[in-house]
Amino acid sequence: MYRQVGRSLLLNKLQRVPVYRALFREHQADILFFDPQGIDWERERIRGILLKRGCWLQGFFAFPETIYNRCFPEPSDLLAKLGDTIGTEQIFNNCTHFDKWDVYQTLREGGLEEYLPKTYRYTTDDLADTLAQHHSLVLKPRLGHGGAGVIKVTLLSPNVVIVLSQAGVPVPLWNAELFIPLLIGSAPPESFIAQEYIESALMGQDRFDVRILMQKNGVGRWEIGGELSRVGLASNLLTNYYHTIAAPVDFLPSDLLSRLESISYAVAEALDGPFALLGELGVDFLIDEGGNAWILEVNGKPDKSLFRQLDDQAMLKRIYLNPLAYQGYLLSAPGARQVP
Repeated sequence: MYRQVGRSLLLNKLQRVPVYRALFREHQADILFFDPQGIDWERERIRGILLKRGCWLQGFFAFPETIYNRCFPEPSDLLAKLGDTIGTEQIFNNCTHFDKWDVYQTLREGGLEEYLPKTYRYTTDDLADTLAQHHSLVLKPRLGHGGAGVIKVTLLSPNVVIVLSQAGVPVPLWNAELFIPLLIGSAPPESFIAQEYIESALMGQDRFDVRILMQKNGVGRWEIGGELSRVGLASNLLTNYYHTIAAPVDFLPSDLLSRLESISYAVAEALDGPFALLGELGVDFLIDEGGNAWILEVNGKPDKSLFRQLDDQAMLKRIYLNPLAYQGYLLSAPGARQVP
């Protein structure tokens, strides 16, 4: 017989995660860390690392009672098989690599269209018309990550566009009969979307975004785990390339920040369920020059390390402890669970 652990994290690669050891007095729970390679289906056991009372113990264990998926991208077939073994409802974040088109469709159907930049699936035949309608478009990989492959296209005249990538060097292209095929080749329609470009409000020479981390807590309800802003040069296309991490409360009016928080709750509720079984997600906002909020991105595996750059230890503890508390909720007897 192998020991069964209540809480576990599924990682891309087996490793110790020091932050959980630093917080072990706070969570007071054993945690099993394992990766797909450590699963032995034939012997019904898992090779992993157990964090117990601040000590790391390596060995073999029974399948855990709950799984917090931290793999990116998610191993869908594996998670489905694990769900058959321990129960689908005992695994959360079963999707971490969100398809931007699917997210857009789901949020639009969930009543959040007013906060979404117009987004399109395009073809060789209609890209020119879509560009003429908005003058500036951002072409994004549907399954992109970290801003890779994103380009901005600005129409100067029917036959002249300026293309800007994250490299930051504008490139002019002439003649629609030539630049449309070039754009299609750089951003294939089957794997890209086109999104209207929203001009960001500036702080001096900088642009910024706002990320709100939504997490389920110990009673199975969504709450705000943390908030931050990435601040980068206005010349940068994306805030993925930033020079400062700041607290949004330092430069956003309280009523605007409250609005972003309310929208984030609605985003979490809209995506949780048929889209994916979720326990946390990150919502990235842009604020335009008129003070309007726009949802730019929803992240299925938000980078928690960014929050370490803020001097807020209470927030940092919360964002790591909330998923463990949610696992405690999943471990409770079904009759004791509150309805979220």
